[in-house]
Amino acid sequence: MIVALEAIYVLLLILAAVSDARRYLIPNILPLLLLLLAGIALVAGFPFYAPLWSHALHFIVALGVGMLLFHLGWFGGGDVKLYSAVAAWFSFPDGAVLLLLTSISGVGVVMLSVLLRLALTAFGSGERDKSRFMKRRIPYGVAIAVGGIATLIWVYR
Repeated sequence: MIVALEAIYVLLLILAAVSDARRYLIPNILPLLLLLLAGIALVAGFPFYAPLWSHALHFIVALGVGMLLFHLGWFGGGDVKLYSAVAAWFSFPDGAVLLLLTSISGVGVVMLSVLLRLALTAFGSGERDKSRFMKRRIPYGVAIAVGGIATLIWVYR
């Protein structure tokens, strides 16, 4: 049962990453399903190593900070919801691991985005592809998914 829960968690994050990479959009249903899955995992005896309040605190802090970053225009709403839903899976102390691994992944996503933009500028491409990539948008959902999967492995394996 635990392996199935982890597999669904990973699948939902992969779906969010693919959607964000392709359309710069994370459907609201994916963070909602991650939250519901966390509740199911709790009832099913998933080995959460900290009290429930620690997971709830991590979720609330992630959502609050995320809302501030959204207000400042630094993150999209889908990114905030996805990160907060992932945060619910980890205790507040494990939040440092999630933040670190997501940040490292984010650096990779930013570097890849810059390289793609440089390649499109240097080698040319169709106008449709060029205009899509030249926008200064970053699919942070990819970094959140990679960070969330890596943290699951780090904390629970």
